[in-house]
Amino acid sequence: MALTLAEMVKTAANNGQELTALIGNYFLRSSTISQTLPWDTNIALAVKIMAWDTLPTIGTRKLNASFSESTGKMQDKIESKYIFGHWIDIDNVLYKANPADRLNQRRMSAEAMAFKFNDMFINGDPQSDEFKGIKDRITDINALGGIWTDQYIDAGSATNGRGMLYSSTERQYFMDNVAKLIHNIVGHKPDYLIMNSKMYLAFEAALRREAVLNQGEDMFGRIINKYQGIPLVDIGIKADQTNEIITNGESLSNGSDETSMYACKFGEGENLWGIQQAPLEVTDLGRVSSSPNLRDEVQWVVGLAVNNPRCLARAYGFVADNGAT
Repeated sequence: MALTLAEMVKTAANNGQELTALIGNYFLRSSTISQTLPWDTNIALAVKIMAWDTLPTIGTRKLNASFSESTGKMQDKIESKYIFGHWIDIDNVLYKANPADRLNQRRMSAEAMAFKFNDMFINGDPQSDEFKGIKDRITDINALGGIWTDQYIDAGSATNGRGMLYSSTERQYFMDNVAKLIHNIVGHKPDYLIMNSKMYLAFEAALRREAVLNQGEDMFGRIINKYQGIPLVDIGIKADQTNEIITNGESLSNGSDETSMYACKFGEGENLWGIQQAPLEVTDLGRVSSSPNLRDEVQWVVGLAVNNPRCLARAYGFVADNGAT
């Protein structure tokens, strides 16, 4: 049975793996998506999955007659795992002077790891030894043509270049495109709507003005904004603390300051889920023989898997600046 990272962290804490639980909790605080993404465990470094291709043909029959045979078609896909982690080092002299410095290094490293995971979730590139992120996966889905192009939505402003808060007309046009994004996800209710900070704040403003903003709490009791019960996620910045994971410099709808919103639906073996060789592992290696450092090793061999193209969608062309003209 697949487990979330939150469940794995709880298990680690109950089994006396305090360091793993500590790093995992810090990770979860900076990666909202990882709080509910299910992870299937398999020791193989590559996993074959069966993805939907075409559905069977369903018909009717006359009395005393037989149904026509029809079988849905599947396609084999190989999803790979990548070795994700780092070493956390601190000079033993610094540790002796202030043991709290090691805790600070552990927290900083765990948060950097969460930022890297968030970035890979959107932008991951196997050519850079990363699992493929949902941006490229949606591009692949769109390339299939036919109905699958609905997963890639041109949501450019009603008047080219105007921001979504520019006027009531633009705001309503924005809401219409968000409705398309939500509707095109399997079950018509994604688990998350994912965007950058500027888009998040503009979306919140639009929802407040339309009096349809909902709120809830995450696993740490922090307020999260929702629309139609769907959490809005600011995916944040990269580990460099400067660059946005989802930028405001896209031009897919003929603008120059556009951004995208992503929707996803989780589900082991049926939508989008995580694959891992083993749960997150954190080991205190003690004093390193070749240096004066104390070292922790953090390792998580992970990937993503998708077998239903309707579990992912992207709407592009949004301009979050209400003053854009």
